[in-house]
Amino acid sequence: MADRDIWEKGESLSKIFAAVLIPVVLGIAGVYANQALEKSKTRDELLKQAIDVVFLSKSDQMAGADKSFESRRAHRSHWLEIYNSLSDVKLSDEFIAVMMEQDARADGTALYWSGDLPGLIPNAERTRGAESTNEDELGHGWVAVGHLDSKRYSDVNFKVSPHAMERDGTIKPHEIIRARWSVTLRSNSRNLEDRQGYTGTSLGLLWGGECAKVIDSRLDGRLQTWAFIKIVQCPLTTNSDPGFERRAMSGVADSGDRRLADR
Repeated sequence: MADRDIWEKGESLSKIFAAVLIPVVLGIAGVYANQALEKSKTRDELLKQAIDVVFLSKSDQMAGADKSFESRRAHRSHWLEIYNSLSDVKLSDEFIAVMMEQDARADGTALYWSGDLPGLIPNAERTRGAESTNEDELGHGWVAVGHLDSKRYSDVNFKVSPHAMERDGTIKPHEIIRARWSVTLRSNSRNLEDRQGYTGTSLGLLWGGECAKVIDSRLDGRLQTWAFIKIVQCPLTTNSDPGFERRAMSGVADSGDRRLADR
């Protein structure tokens, strides 16, 4: 008899617990399900926006509306990496190079490579007083190398060997770096084109796939690495094949050839 009473009390308690706990569990499960659904919806909307920008949009949306070439590049890099982080099918480095080359505006802009060099200039970031005439200290200009600690391909404009990097994020002097796509060649490391009335420091474009010897290097306020370079022929023994960079640059090459032919 006592056993039966215990059994009935246990059964009653289990029914009470079930009546209380089941709605709580279902409520918690519903909250998590809604959060997962909302997260999935947000992900799908962001991926759709990235697809529109990368594949379907007008050029001004892909490049951004900023006056600065580097700002437009940052806009483009952002959406390429958003797409790669959300899509099951990743963009190849070759495709990213093609996309980063868009809006290079080679027409009417000086395009430099090892066979057509600009004049040598002193390092404006180091010069104090009289300008140096030592040819070893002269270069062809400053370039934005990128964020060397980033794992995102489009965040770095040059292929830089790991042994060429210093711990502070700069690049060792005399190291050779290769441009992944066209990069603006500047008279200094300050990018001020977004400021009203400023004409800029651009000297032209360094052709993608070209190599440069680092003379000096520094980090800017955004921890982006810049390098004062001299354009040189790429070493024949390099392990970096510039094939896809050259293919990405084919459009710029055609305009560059036309310009050379007119000279």
